[in-house]
Amino acid sequence: MNDDEKRGYARGYAAGTRKRAADRTREHLRRERQAFWDRAFLASLGVCVGVDGWKCGDKPITTLPDRVALASDVADEAVKIRRRVS
Repeated sequence: MNDDEKRGYARGYAAGTRKRAADRTREHLRRERQAFWDRAFLASLGVCVGVDGWKCGDKPITTLPDRVALASDVADEAVKIRRRVS
């Protein structure tokens, strides 16, 4: 291998190392966001299941799927607010 080939190999190897590091960081952030959403969902689920008399517009929230959807909406909003604050 001559010097040009060695330099090209080293640059390619370094680029691959940087890409792997960026991919690991991206995956870590994705998992962190998902874990935060999961915690927010589970925290709000207990409140949404236990409360009576809530409405979404004019429709009362009485069924379990409605309550789970409400908890999901609360978790989504928590993630949005977290992004603005961070």
